[in-house]
Amino acid sequence: MDPVIATGLVNIGSNILQKILPPNTPSVEDSKSSSFESNLKDIQGSSLSAKSLETLRAEIKDSPELQDFLSRNSGNKISLDKLSDGSVRVLSSTGDFMTLRPESSTCANANQFLDNSISSGQNLNPDRENSVMLIG
Repeated sequence: MDPVIATGLVNIGSNILQKILPPNTPSVEDSKSSSFESNLKDIQGSSLSAKSLETLRAEIKDSPELQDFLSRNSGNKISLDKLSDGSVRVLSSTGDFMTLRPESSTCANANQFLDNSISSGQNLNPDRENSVMLIG
């Protein structure tokens, strides 16, 4: 069959089907994506309002897990970096660091502080990408 004729027949068939069938209604995928977007906005809004950044900062700085590290690095800039395993590295401007394990409550607060700071554009470390300043 000639390709030009075949294309014409396909177009005619498509036009007939479009006139016979009812207009397009939103598909299930469209409703899923809109509900996903609204759920995402709800989650982002609730995570930002759950604890303020200053409350999280105070809880992290006051945690017994960090007291020794912070006393050794008094007067230095302290930043937080998220690691791929869910732990958080606490890094001093002197190069000293410690790692908060994912199962600790201090690590959970540090992760929330990191996520909220990055999403709101606050406390960002100008010297390190995806790092936030805890002190300094």
